[in-house]
Amino acid sequence: MLELEVKNKRFILFLYLVFSFTIPVNNNELLIELRNEKNWSLVEIRSDSINVYEKSIQGLNLRALKVEKIVSFNAKSVLDIVMDIDNYPEIMDNADVQSFIVGQKNNEVYAYNYFPIPIPFIDDRHYFFKIKRMNERELNWSLISMSEVKASSKLKSIINKNPGAVYLNSGAGYWKINNLSENISKVSYILYMDSGGSLTASLNDYFASQSIINLFKSILKESYIKEIK
Repeated sequence: MLELEVKNKRFILFLYLVFSFTIPVNNNELLIELRNEKNWSLVEIRSDSINVYEKSIQGLNLRALKVEKIVSFNAKSVLDIVMDIDNYPEIMDNADVQSFIVGQKNNEVYAYNYFPIPIPFIDDRHYFFKIKRMNERELNWSLISMSEVKASSKLKSIINKNPGAVYLNSGAGYWKINNLSENISKVSYILYMDSGGSLTASLNDYFASQSIINLFKSILKESYIKEIK
């Protein structure tokens, strides 16, 4: 009897360990985790003064990334530039990227992104996302699941134009501006993105780190140009 009780306790402990680490995180829960300022680890101080952080999120295989920089200008235009989705190809200086607004619902902008993967035999990626400006210094976005896309004939018709691309389901991001003084701002961008398909975790981390830094630098550059005009 005692032996059976011990086995039952071990089985319950096994189930707890398994499910506590494999319960999927939806994109709304993911945003909450990204905005949580705890458990970020500094992993790189770049020569361009961008600090790179990462943290693990329970239930997810990949790491979340945060990039942060203190700039010597008022970065109030950063969020306006992030919301200017139609101009992403120009801002990123990449004509192969496709970005456009699909519509609006419940104060959220729905948009589409398509981007090529510059590696042979790796399919391109695309996704829908919804983005919302929360106030003058914060905005967030999250990916729209494939099940929601399939429920909309309008969204389905768009992704059908790129049938060979991998659709991304798991991802979210968060921008924040802290004005430290009249002409000094701290800009932060936090991202979790699972690129899906056949990419390994290390390759996914590489693409995520490169994409977040490239976008971050492009947005800051555009903001600086606007502020000095």
